[in-house]
Amino acid sequence: MYSSGQLAKQCHVTLRTVQYYERQGLLVASRTEADRRLYAKDQVTRLEMILTYKELGFTLKDIKGLLDTPENYKILQLLVAQHQEQNAKELERAKKRAVKLDYLAKQLEKFQVFPGNFTKGIEFEMEKTKKLHQLHWQMIGIGLVIDVILWGSIIYVFLNHGSWWLVAGALVISVVIATALVYYVWQHTAYICPNCQHQFRPGLKAYFWSAHTPSTRKLVCPNCSQKNFCIEVYADKQA
Repeated sequence: MYSSGQLAKQCHVTLRTVQYYERQGLLVASRTEADRRLYAKDQVTRLEMILTYKELGFTLKDIKGLLDTPENYKILQLLVAQHQEQNAKELERAKKRAVKLDYLAKQLEKFQVFPGNFTKGIEFEMEKTKKLHQLHWQMIGIGLVIDVILWGSIIYVFLNHGSWWLVAGALVISVVIATALVYYVWQHTAYICPNCQHQFRPGLKAYFWSAHTPSTRKLVCPNCSQKNFCIEVYADKQA
């Protein structure tokens, strides 16, 4: 037989925990003539089961039902399955929150301002960022093609003493491709003013001649008239 204190020590819990579980009807104690609680050996196992179920997230109501039901393992199997499904959903939500927080942290660290209108959801903004990165890689790829055409023609003329008209033709082709590339990128980008958070598309002329970095462009915001390095974002093709 175990006293309340001995049972608590045996299962590494507090005395108040043992007393609480008894009041809830989860543990059963006998009484001595001196009105001291004594717990049989099977109550040690019962308390260990209670603590295990509690750790797994079961409510006291569920635990009591499990302990008092014959062949409770069948019920336990169903409850475990339910908790596994619930935990999987919570884990998925936690992963999504972590991705969103990482995205926000990177955007704020990079631009020092709130990165645009998030009313459509962070997933939407993340998808736009992904498309913007894809657009940048397309620009790099086409730029390499232009380099190959132009420098390839120059090297060919030098090595084979060919006509410089070949280089002139390659130059024309390169200019045409580069012009089409600039127009295509302009159609698929917009900019966010760091002063008023307004998103806009500049005119093609302003876009072409403005100073820029890989992720910003110095433009005049049509909303607040401030000239700043505005943040580049992906946008659908304008009509």
